[in-house]
Amino acid sequence: MKSTNPKLVILLVLVIALVGYSKISNPHKKYSQQAFWVSATVDDVYAIPSEALLPGNKNGPVLLWAATTTTDPEVIAALVARGAGINEQDAGIIFSGTPLSAAAGFNTNPLIIDELIKLGAEIGKVVGTQDKTALIIAAEINPVAAIVERLINNGADTAYRDLTGRNALEQAIKFKNESVLGVLRTHTR
Repeated sequence: MKSTNPKLVILLVLVIALVGYSKISNPHKKYSQQAFWVSATVDDVYAIPSEALLPGNKNGPVLLWAATTTTDPEVIAALVARGAGINEQDAGIIFSGTPLSAAAGFNTNPLIIDELIKLGAEIGKVVGTQDKTALIIAAEINPVAAIVERLINNGADTAYRDLTGRNALEQAIKFKNESVLGVLRTHTR
């Protein structure tokens, strides 16, 4: 019978200890994960400990950024009322997204866009290494034309070009996001 390499046993114990430490030292991480927000309610927002709402918390992505997966505008309003930053950017070097850029890319409810902007989200804020706006992000990856329409109706600049040199219409064509082309063609000069 083979004996187990003691170095492997030590390595396994260290990995288990590291995982355990990260769970103990970061008890609020679940609030910064999109899976939590899919079914979250306003009551859930008020149950979140205050320290989990602090800017730059160590809980992973910006809490409001993760929360933009919700389809309930009242959840967004409650988070901002509790102190979540409406324009706080994710600490990532490549994307550095805001709640509005996240909602533009992935949300399906145009009322979320309206709520974020009503609460002070900067419509023309650029994010990431390519200086993309929420409108360009929506044009690239969100198939919901109403999201693009709401961004434009709330003042998004259809003529703005990111560092690729393309505007939202050109990016929608490049990314083959055909469902938003009609809206963009109507509003692009």
